[in-house]
Amino acid sequence: MEKSQFSNAIESFHLPRCSELPELDFYMDQVISIMEKNLFLLSMDGSAKFITPSMINNYVNLGIITPPKKKRYSKEHICYLFIICTLKSVVPIPSICEIIKAQTKNRSVYELYDMFCEAYESMLMRAYETSKEILSETEDFEEALAKLSLFMSINAGTAQLIATNTLKAFPTEEKNDENADKKA
Repeated sequence: MEKSQFSNAIESFHLPRCSELPELDFYMDQVISIMEKNLFLLSMDGSAKFITPSMINNYVNLGIITPPKKKRYSKEHICYLFIICTLKSVVPIPSICEIIKAQTKNRSVYELYDMFCEAYESMLMRAYETSKEILSETEDFEEALAKLSLFMSINAGTAQLIATNTLKAFPTEEKNDENADKKA
C-alpha cells in the first residue's frame, strides 16, 4: 500500500456508532463482512485475518460474547466484536473481558461502544498527526521513517506498560475471593 492510500484510509477512518448499525440480526458471514469493511485498517497489509468464524465461535465458547439466537448475531454482538478485534493485538482476551465488565457496570454496552469508538478514532488521529510531524522534520525520508518507527514503538510500549499495570489493579472475582478468605 502506498503512502497516500494509507494516509487517506486513516484520515477517513470511522467506526460506526450504535445508531449507524442496523437493527437487524446477522448471520456469521454478514458479521465477518461488517467487521472487515469497517476495520480494514487492521489488515491493510493483508498479512492476517483479524476476524474469522472460528474466532467468533471461540469467543462464544469462552463466554466472552453470548451465543447467537438461531445462528443470528445482534447489534450487541457487533459492538462487542468491534471492541475485541481492535484491542486483542495489545491486550489479552481475559483483560478485554475485565475492561468490558468494569465499563458496563454503570453504562450499557451501546454507551460503552460509542465511547470506545470516539476514543479509538481520537487516539488514531493523535498518532497520525504525530507521525506527520515527525516525517516533516527531515528531508531524509529513510531517517524520518526510522525515527517514526522508534517513536511509535516507544509510544506503544509505554501505553501497553500502563495498560498492563492498570489491568492488574482491576478487582477480579479471584482477588475478591482471596480478600474474603483473608477477612474470614
